Amino acid sequence: MCAGIGNEVRTVAFLIMTKLTIGFLRRGYSPTGGVEAYLKGLARGLLAEGHRPVLFGTDSWPVSEWPGGEILRCSGRTLSEYALDSSRHRTESALQIDLTLSVEKVPGCDIYRTDEGLHAAWMDQREPYLNLFARIFQRISPKHREKLRLEREIFKADRTLRVISISEKISREIGEYYGYPASRVTLIRNGVPMQKKPDQEGRKKDRKALAIGDSDKIVLFVGTGWERKGLRFAIRAVEKLRNPAVKLLVAGKGPARKHRSPAVRFLGPTKDMGSLYAAADLMIVPSVFEPFSLAALESMGAGVPVITSRVVGVSEIMIQGVHGEILPDISNIDAISEAIRRWLMLLEDPDKRASVCESCVALASQYTLERNLVETLSVIRELVEEKSVAG
Repeated sequence: MCAGIGNEVRTVAFLIMTKLTIGFLRRGYSPTGGVEAYLKGLARGLLAEGHRPVLFGTDSWPVSEWPGGEILRCSGRTLSEYALDSSRHRTESALQIDLTLSVEKVPGCDIYRTDEGLHAAWMDQREPYLNLFARIFQRISPKHREKLRLEREIFKADRTLRVISISEKISREIGEYYGYPASRVTLIRNGVPMQKKPDQEGRKKDRKALAIGDSDKIVLFVGTGWERKGLRFAIRAVEKLRNPAVKLLVAGKGPARKHRSPAVRFLGPTKDMGSLYAAADLMIVPSVFEPFSLAALESMGAGVPVITSRVVGVSEIMIQGVHGEILPDISNIDAISEAIRRWLMLLEDPDKRASVCESCVALASQYTLERNLVETLSVIRELVEEKSVAG
C-alpha cells in the first residue's frame, strides 16, 4: 500500500513538473466576448506555470490578444470548415501538441468544454418563444443541422475523452440528449477576476462619468446575442414600472434600433465593465438559454445582486433573496417587473444594501480564475497520465 502511495505521489510530481503544449480551439473572436476572456485568462495561468498555450484560431484573432502569441490560423467560414482545418493542423503541425481543449463543436479533441451548452437543448428551450414559421425554419436550417451533426459526433464516447461542464443543468442534459458517460463529465464552474472592492466614493465617480443622476436607479444588462439573452423581457419589465428614474443600461453589441425605448440606454461593446458594475443597482440576466453567466458572476463580485431564472446556470450557486431573485419563468414580465421594483426598494436602505453587497462579494470570491485553473489543470493532468499509460 505504501509503495502504491509513493508511486502516485511521484506520478503527480512528474505531471506538475512536466511542461505541456496545449492546443485551444476557438473559432471566432469578440473583444468583449465572455468565452474569449475566459480562455485568455486560462492561457495566462498556464503560461505562468510554464506551459505553452497554442490557439487554433481564425484570422479574426489578433496576435496581441492571445497570451504567448502562438496562433495556428484556420479557415473558419463555416463550423465544418473550421473543424476540418483545425484537425489538419493538429495532425500536420510540427508542434507536438500534448492535449487539445475545445470550446467549439469540433469532434476529435481530448477535452470539450461546454461554454455554449448543448445546441439541441438550446433549440428545444428556444422553440416556445418562436412563431410557427421560425420553429419550422430552425429545424430545417443548414446551420442548425450542421451544429447538431457535429455535436452528436462530439458526444460519442470514442471521439472525446473528457467533457468539462460549467453547470449541473448542462451535465444532466449531456446524459439526457446523448448518453455520454457521466463518469467522464467534470463540473468546473466559470471563474472570473475579482472586481474592485465596492465603495461609495468610487460608485459616485463612476456614475458621474456615465452621466447617471443621483436619483437614477440603474438596472444593467450585459451581453451579445440579445434574442437568446432575453433583452426584450428586460426592456418590457422596466417599461412596465413606468418610473422615469429607473434606467436599463445595455452593454454589448446588438441591433439597438430594434429595441429602442425611452427606458433604455445602449452603451455598445464596453471594455471597462468594472465601472458599469460599480454604477449599477441591479443586474438582470433574463436569458432563454444560458449555461453559466460570466457577467452575473462579475456583477456579484462587484456587490451587485442579480435577477435571473432557473434556466441560467449561475442560479445554481445563488441563494434566493440573498444574492438576488431566481424566477421560475423569465418571460413573465409582471414577475420580472415586480422583482426589479422590490429589489430597488430594498437597496434604498443603506444597511440592507451593505448586507446584500457583502453576501454577493463573498459568493463570487469562491469562483475565481485561480480556482478554475487549478480544477482544469487537474483534469488535464489526469488525462495526460491516462494517455501516457495507454501509450
